Amino acid sequence: MTDILVTYNVYHPAPFGFLTTLFISVTGLNAGSYLASVIFIYLGKKEYLPLAKFSALAVVILWAVAPILLLFDIGQPLRFWHLFVYFDPHSPMAWGAVILTAYPFLASIYLWHLFQNNLKKAKLWGFIGLPIALGSHGFVGFVLSFSKARILWSTSLTPFFFLVTAALAGLALVIIVDTIRYYLILKRFPAAREQELLIFHYLGEALYILIFAELGLILFYLLKLGISPKLFDHVLTLMALGKICTMDLCIPVVLGLILPLVLLVIPKTARSPFGQLIASALIILGIFAMGNLVITAAQSLPLI
Repeated sequence: MTDILVTYNVYHPAPFGFLTTLFISVTGLNAGSYLASVIFIYLGKKEYLPLAKFSALAVVILWAVAPILLLFDIGQPLRFWHLFVYFDPHSPMAWGAVILTAYPFLASIYLWHLFQNNLKKAKLWGFIGLPIALGSHGFVGFVLSFSKARILWSTSLTPFFFLVTAALAGLALVIIVDTIRYYLILKRFPAAREQELLIFHYLGEALYILIFAELGLILFYLLKLGISPKLFDHVLTLMALGKICTMDLCIPVVLGLILPLVLLVIPKTARSPFGQLIASALIILGIFAMGNLVITAAQSLPLI
């Protein structure tokens, strides 16, 4: 009698889809905008106050969008309150719900004092809300790092990767908004435009540094995962099956980081608000593509 070995191929559905990727991108922009706004306030110069307020407005708009995306993604939005009634202190997702709930209240107090020009209290509440603001995005990486079966997520660097990405995206969004302000609002004020060019210079330098930090973190991220032929074989298989295309790999790094870095190195584009606008738009596009790649590719790779 011949022995027969039966192997069961269990299908594991992808728990996170496009709405999750979009939610991650929106919360990253939100946290980064809040961080930028608080930094502008702490710089203590009146010329940075409009940037702080524009960044704060971005926080309000983005926060109005983020919960809607999350509620649609969870499948049964009317049961979201279970996270609070059946709170489990050992669950990262439960603490994420607490952070996402506390953030709007603390941010609202900060925004109130900011737009009332009460900068002393704005600094205080901005500082108090900053860990929660960063946690609203960092907790996503923290939750993903517990997925031990997903090779692209199961590393302690994942939360830090999300935080650096948020700071980069937030600053890029600030530059985009300030560029619009520069060309549409300040065109009637030549002196203010000259002063704004100096601010663009500092914003460009900060963007330059954050891009290097992001590239360095990606390198450490790959080293932490362990660059192995087996991992490359999986990626090539996904590309052959059409689940990952060449642009999925090129857009995040080449268009989203390398090309903006080149634009910020060349003096002519680095000193131009329009050049920084293009670089910032590419960064936001690249960050969204990177988030989509990390989420999609991680769920397509075989479980370990």
